Amino acid sequence: MNTFNHFIENNNAFKESYLEGLALYREDASANEDENELLSQRFQSFYKEAIFSDKLNDYSNLNFYWFNLIEALIEIISYHSEFEVGGEFEMSESEDAIFNFWHDSNLAKVFLNSLNDSKDLLAESKKLVTILEENIIAFFKIHIDENIDSELTYLNVPELGDDNLSAYQNGQRIIFDNLEDKVLAKLNSSSQKKPAVISKIDDLNIIFYSELEETAQEMTIKIEKAYRRLQKYTPELFEVFKEFTQNIIPIREKGIVSYSMQTLPGYSSINTYDRDDMDLMDDLLHENGHHVLNSYLNQEELLEELEEKIYYSPWRRALRPIRGIYHAYMTFYWALELFSSLSRLEEHDFSNAEFSKIQERAIEEYYMLQFCELDLEKAYREEIISPEGYEVYLQFKSMVNSHRDHIFALEKSLNSSAVEELKNELLTARNEYY
Repeated sequence: MNTFNHFIENNNAFKESYLEGLALYREDASANEDENELLSQRFQSFYKEAIFSDKLNDYSNLNFYWFNLIEALIEIISYHSEFEVGGEFEMSESEDAIFNFWHDSNLAKVFLNSLNDSKDLLAESKKLVTILEENIIAFFKIHIDENIDSELTYLNVPELGDDNLSAYQNGQRIIFDNLEDKVLAKLNSSSQKKPAVISKIDDLNIIFYSELEETAQEMTIKIEKAYRRLQKYTPELFEVFKEFTQNIIPIREKGIVSYSMQTLPGYSSINTYDRDDMDLMDDLLHENGHHVLNSYLNQEELLEELEEKIYYSPWRRALRPIRGIYHAYMTFYWALELFSSLSRLEEHDFSNAEFSKIQERAIEEYYMLQFCELDLEKAYREEIISPEGYEVYLQFKSMVNSHRDHIFALEKSLNSSAVEELKNELLTARNEYY
């Protein structure tokens, strides 16, 4: 039995929750005969037909993303329905909610520029609601129905494989007719298409941006090396990786290692260019760890999203909000699992330098994770972390603790100055910030 089966079982529960949500959406669409004055007639007509499409009947990562677009639209129109004008020097609660909604969106630049000109928050928000409506239509036609039969306004999604020239659609690229502010794309039924440059490693898709196509062969070899090592040396970790990651988007951006979206499961954007072979194995599992955590976050409220930066992050060596510490603990755990497992190997193809790095990383990750446990326990006692969030934390804490004896024995045999330096840094941080 796979040690991590409970994560796979939870992911299955998450997929079931999609089907439950779909049933509720369809029930509501059937029961609601009235028009919504806050939404356009075009959108409402589209939605009442699209929501019953057979292509939504099964869970997919793209279907889930589309429903999150709808939920975002529902959120912003709820703020419109409750709109109140604030005082002369202070925004009302609804004004504040509308401002923050757009400020935190991928339309922030468009929103702030327009608001600066007009100073009319509600009017500018209504204009952007129209863009959201059009994007929901466009995403459905491009990625779910795969039938572009009209002019579309589409918010491109780099995390999906879209770039500044085109939208990625199931093995092909649809060239944008126009792109404004790097986010607003125009497409129509006659938009040019060309084959996309992708690679496959078993069931894993590697989708290359247009500007990186010439590196596809080199990067595929590099990714496959990390992939096969995971498969060979850590088969249980590999099974978790296969369950949660289906698509890799190689990126080449200085200062960025990897990222993904809670609303887009299965897609990992990873810098495969500036990382060595050990780092790449780690990066694949780290981003996969976000997908594991997101399968819980997409079902439950795990913690309160406070913004105060009062918790020390050993990985960033800076103060972070509680969310940053919680997410880091659940995602850097996979580095501990990876390097601790690899450090036990007696036969392997790692160089001496690589194996020394594996051993040091295992010890370092253990101590950094252990450092965070006091803060996470405190956050739970203060009811910042929910009971559901604490249960998830306890699962990970138990797995971290299972490596304790091995890590202590490894540390004793290795006698690393880098490990001692880290331990002293953590002690200093505990004394300085708490």
